[in-house]
Amino acid sequence: MTRGAAKMRKTLLCVALVLMTIAAAPSQAEACADVAIVFAIDGSDSITDAEYAFETRAIVSALRDESVLAVLKSAGMVAVSAVIWGDSVFPVQRIGWFFIDEGRGAETFAREIERNQRAVAGNTDIGNEEPADPLDLLDDPGLCPLRSVIDISGDGREALGAVRPNLVSLYHARQRAEQMHVTINALVISGDEDGLAAYYAKKVITGDNAFVMVITKFTDIWAAIRKKLIQELS
Repeated sequence: MTRGAAKMRKTLLCVALVLMTIAAAPSQAEACADVAIVFAIDGSDSITDAEYAFETRAIVSALRDESVLAVLKSAGMVAVSAVIWGDSVFPVQRIGWFFIDEGRGAETFAREIERNQRAVAGNTDIGNEEPADPLDLLDDPGLCPLRSVIDISGDGREALGAVRPNLVSLYHARQRAEQMHVTINALVISGDEDGLAAYYAKKVITGDNAFVMVITKFTDIWAAIRKKLIQELS
């Protein structure tokens, strides 16, 4: 084989390898989620163990509900994760990303929520930004969702005690959400506290079509989360 023929053969092999690599690699659009939702679950001291169980069972039940599954099927690729938050002295608990593809995979995430054990307590540090913060989860470059939602539940206001070095204020966390085009919706467990829904509407939620949903007792939380998910995914 002449030197010119050998050089041509080598060039053709390189071109073929490049074309095979391009064909094998998924496109960025194929890898991106249509919707990404982080469940931000209140685990602070104001939530009793029984109330926390109501919160998590409500999410699990909603994920198994036929109406929610029907909406998930039409929503395309839905990425779901969760953080359990409390005082900033506790590391935020993280349940990493699970992918629900046209409804398939919801049960896997539901079982992960069921298995998770609460390990936070303390003040209601809504702006708490540990490495597991929901905004950090949504900032994952491999996720690239078309829509991003933080689904926060809580029964109190931001704690305004002594400033701790690892605490990010609610104000600054909300600013970051706005910069990232993340929608924050809230489920407020108001109990007997006046003005809590108005506080969440003014200080917590943000983004396109953001809303506050209110319940007065934990026994109503399942129906509220079911309704909330359908509204967010529709």
